[in-house]
Amino acid sequence: MFPTSSYRLPQPITVGRIFNVAIESELIKVGYIFVLALLSFPYFDFAHTPSAGIDNSWRMALEIIYEKKLVWGKDVIYTYGPLGRWLQRYVITTAPFELFLVDSFVAINLVVLLYSFLPNPLKLWHLLLYFPLWAIVNSMHGEWIHFLWFYLVIYWGVRYLYQPNLLLLYYLLVLSAVNFFMKANYGIIILGYTASLLSFRFVVQRGNVKEYLASLTVLGLLLITGAYWLHTDLIGYLISSLHVIDGYNESQALYPENKLRVVLLAYGCFLLQFLTAIVYLVRLRFAPQKRNDSPYITLFTLFWLLIISFVLLKYAFTRADDGHLTVFIKQSSLLLLLVMVSVPEAWLKKTFFGYLVLNCVIYLTFYIPIFGKIPVNYTTEFSQKALLVRHYLQQAVTHSYPVPQATLPDSIRQKIGRQTVDVIPNEISTVYFNGLNYNPRPALQSYQAYNAYLDAKNRDKYLSDSAPEWVIFEYTGIDGKYPLADETQTLLALLQRYSTVDESNQQLFLRKNRQTKQLTLVRQQTKRIVMGQKLHLATTDSLLHVVYARTQYTAYGKALNLFFQPPQLTMTIRAEDDSAVEYRAVPSLLQKGVIVTSRVDNLADAKEFLATQQVTHKHITDISFDQKIRWQPGFDPAIDLIIQSYRLK
Repeated sequence: MFPTSSYRLPQPITVGRIFNVAIESELIKVGYIFVLALLSFPYFDFAHTPSAGIDNSWRMALEIIYEKKLVWGKDVIYTYGPLGRWLQRYVITTAPFELFLVDSFVAINLVVLLYSFLPNPLKLWHLLLYFPLWAIVNSMHGEWIHFLWFYLVIYWGVRYLYQPNLLLLYYLLVLSAVNFFMKANYGIIILGYTASLLSFRFVVQRGNVKEYLASLTVLGLLLITGAYWLHTDLIGYLISSLHVIDGYNESQALYPENKLRVVLLAYGCFLLQFLTAIVYLVRLRFAPQKRNDSPYITLFTLFWLLIISFVLLKYAFTRADDGHLTVFIKQSSLLLLLVMVSVPEAWLKKTFFGYLVLNCVIYLTFYIPIFGKIPVNYTTEFSQKALLVRHYLQQAVTHSYPVPQATLPDSIRQKIGRQTVDVIPNEISTVYFNGLNYNPRPALQSYQAYNAYLDAKNRDKYLSDSAPEWVIFEYTGIDGKYPLADETQTLLALLQRYSTVDESNQQLFLRKNRQTKQLTLVRQQTKRIVMGQKLHLATTDSLLHVVYARTQYTAYGKALNLFFQPPQLTMTIRAEDDSAVEYRAVPSLLQKGVIVTSRVDNLADAKEFLATQQVTHKHITDISFDQKIRWQPGFDPAIDLIIQSYRLK
């Protein structure tokens, strides 16, 4: 018999003890992360097969621009930058091996990121909880690889503040520069974040002044070197990107009809995050002062969490179509994970874990009826992803595109030959499929000429010595807007310099004239009308009339524009045949003018208008503006107008 003092009864095996078993084996951890990473594999093919369409067109344009070495910020102004082609799945001019290397870099970073999310010490219940949460977030509708590049800088920046490491710092600077050249909105935010990170490290954490100056110098050199390597006018790229961001909100807004419930839930989630940050700030203000930087790092983290969450909120519900609607609920989940794994305060960890669970519950309850169920048989899912990875690797080695099939008649392609071509409004795929020599205006597609700055850049291109020899013109628009109002100043330049010489398959082919017609201002009037009032226009003269309209938001409209999306306007154009057509109107587009000589309703009208600046039986007699009132008026009733009349000869 053992003495009772040295003998312990065996502890009973309970469910609680099993769940609390410590996981110390690196093999188990790495294997677990490998499974998660494989389930996160996003590609059904190594590269997309090129096809026609408005979105595919700009993706093709990014590839052709890369081949032609056009200058970003000067020749090209777009929401994506020179490395934006890495975020698309085309290998028209991008080498497949280059795309494979980029994908490999992302995969390695994803594995490291997922591993860093594991708690320490790691328990069995952590793994059991981690899996379904990541599975739900990863399976949410919408892309997240674009955001992952951006998120890597945010995440590792916060981790750097807790555990400063020079190698990690310079890695962050490289990633920041890459993000800047990938996409305008994320890139500019990243530069602001990185600058604030370095300043926080120097001021709050009393960092070394040499390290601070060296970091800023390295970032600057990376941007300058990147601009040179990527054919970018650095200052022009920065300024034009700001104009793109400024114009996006008004021009691209789509109201989420029948989806207001998910809008309110998303805003509710953001409000919870905001209130939690306020509570933390109040607690910090009245807490006993301690000699460490940890609370201020947490404050820095929460500050940037709110900024980025708000950007995601706006991005999701400014253009509230199926491609954007899930942006907040999906990508903000990664931001919640950042707080959970980074900050030392236990109550914040638990609170943001609750918000992550809430995100998942909201998606499962309210988004699934819109976007469909997420996979739940992960054994099948794992085997399917394994096959996809093998298929991806095979294509990475052997992939090649089929020879593009021409969509234009041979006679037209022979006329154009190797002369330069642009496309109005959007279908740039015509250039690729027909092997044409692309010479784009800076804002590549008409709907992207969001404001006067971008429209003027396009106009200047068409009036310059470098203007394309040909323009392929189609009559089409998006979002219910008047097709001829997207880039009015560019249209005026088109009237001055180009003539229609052929037509085929709902397309007009315009060739540059030897002489540029003069556009002479004959008279100018100013008027003020109110919402709903008709502006009566002359119908008998041969002049070209352009109306510039300036609207003003009410205080409610400004708040709506800032926190949700802009109030919406409509424009009704009545012709002499007494037919009236209502279009969606955008304030920033109205400010740069609408041609109101004749109403153009189809390609035949467009052909006649481009030739004579008139359309038979469709002289515009009056135009009026109305607002869609939601809860209360978003616009001031008064509208200030400038009516300019030109002679083109």
